[in-house]
Amino acid sequence: MTETANILVPMDGSPAALRALRHVARSRRGRPVHVLVLNVQPGMPPSRHVTRAMIAEYQATHGEAALKPARELATRLKLDAEYYVRSGDAAREIAALARETGCQEIVMGTRGLSRLGGVLLGSVASKVVHLAGVPVTLVK
Repeated sequence: MTETANILVPMDGSPAALRALRHVARSRRGRPVHVLVLNVQPGMPPSRHVTRAMIAEYQATHGEAALKPARELATRLKLDAEYYVRSGDAAREIAALARETGCQEIVMGTRGLSRLGGVLLGSVASKVVHLAGVPVTLVK
């Protein structure tokens, strides 16, 4: 019996991220795969006017909104998937979840919703390639 592969797909709701999810479905036909779909919300410090609870609610709401197209696509593609929302540095959170859940691979889009951030800080995909302890497939 073939072992089920755990594959992490970071999701920001961008067309490239959705193409990565489609790629997983196409490339794994006939082989069991469990997909972990992760959205990482930027970390925000609390202040006098913004409480930790307000930040958590904001991140949860926006994270679920970013995951919605992935949920719909995974359902259409009949993928076995589970969904996560985390906050912090995207590349570090992606690599950490892959490690924690025993993922064999990360499949992600090369261009997310924040192109300017990629220019100024280096792309999330590039950082994940360096931080991850598993193969990373980049989908254009």
